[in-house]
Amino acid sequence: MVVFSLLVKLGFWQLERGQEKQALEQAILARADSAYQALGEVLEENDWREGSILGKKVEANVVPQAFPVILLDNQTHQGNVGYLAFQIVSMSDESGTYALLELGFVEGIADRSVLPTVTTLEVSTFISGRLYRKSANPLSSELMPEVGDAIRVQNLNIAQLNQLLNIELMPAVLQPDNLKNWPYDFPWNPLPLNSAKHFGYSIQWFSMAGVFLLLTLIVFVRWQRKLRHMEVKHDI
Repeated sequence: MVVFSLLVKLGFWQLERGQEKQALEQAILARADSAYQALGEVLEENDWREGSILGKKVEANVVPQAFPVILLDNQTHQGNVGYLAFQIVSMSDESGTYALLELGFVEGIADRSVLPTVTTLEVSTFISGRLYRKSANPLSSELMPEVGDAIRVQNLNIAQLNQLLNIELMPAVLQPDNLKNWPYDFPWNPLPLNSAKHFGYSIQWFSMAGVFLLLTLIVFVRWQRKLRHMEVKHDI
């Protein structure tokens, strides 16, 4: 019964996650038609929960800062493998506040010891776009940085990136939507696992629990029959 209980708990856990993701998806859709908000106002609100921030449309004048480009490893886009690139910027009206500005998907090089050269912003630029947070990997959330001319990381752990660079970054990433003739695509994938997948996983766990219970009942019935048969033979 321990296995059965575990399978049922996993089913309910995935069901709960599906409901949470469904609420986030609805919030993201609702924000798609909303007006842009000054990024400074979002900073003042200081509410960085996923439900409050995912897909929020913002605008700001950003100033490039003299930090290495951040390359998030093991990303895929349209069948290609590469990196999501990020540039550290500050806001012209919030000079002490730093943020990660997504530069888009950069295709990788066959020789992994060579990092791609990334086009970055060179001057202060007005940016409009939307905010997101990278979901934590349940198996590994460590930054695991490889520092060079660029910094290659395995997870976008902003807290650890702050420690590495000795700065304070905004807890969300800004993905631009107004850069014209930009060389990179901007994949929009704020929820790597959507609600449908979580609901599908919950059905799988519940199905496994049902199959396990059925097999257990079959074994129990056969054992009872065998036991009664042995008792009859003993009486004879």
